[in-house]
Amino acid sequence: MNPSLRTCVPVLCAGLVLLLSASAQTAPTAPRVPASAAAPAAPGTQNAAPGFKNLKVLPDNISRDDLRKLMRQFSGDLGVECEFCHTPADPVTKREDRASDGNPVKETARFMIQMTGDVNTKYLAQITNRKDTNPVTCGTCHRGEKHPSVYVAPPRQQGNRPANASPTNAPPAAMPPAAAPAAN
Repeated sequence: MNPSLRTCVPVLCAGLVLLLSASAQTAPTAPRVPASAAAPAAPGTQNAAPGFKNLKVLPDNISRDDLRKLMRQFSGDLGVECEFCHTPADPVTKREDRASDGNPVKETARFMIQMTGDVNTKYLAQITNRKDTNPVTCGTCHRGEKHPSVYVAPPRQQGNRPANASPTNAPPAAMPPAAAPAAN
């Protein structure tokens, strides 16, 4: 092989690798949309209507800031990082694909988001004179744990009942005692 070719090939390969890695790390530019075609921003929100992909439960018009706050709330309520529900970043390109449904936990999260929404809008909204008006959130049950712990009430002890309460096995005072079976 020609000596000049021996030095050129590794240099070209190294340059090609650098060029490809640099192009893989740069974010693709979004097509320019005329200002008249862009969706108007909701009042009081920044970055409204960013065009998120694969929002199946959350509103399509959620702002970037509101989505970020909501995701941070979910993360805190469950005590987890983003990769608990979302697929991890590609190890080669380091790009995150939050729209991917590659992690099956994401479908469970969608179901739970719908469930808490239903509890708040369909059921709790029907209760009149509620003392606690806070909505049910993921943290209501999870309390910072990936999987909520099951609450089992401790067994009732004899000493815990009021002084005037009757034992649970005794018949009410108005009932006559059960008759003994007649002897033949």
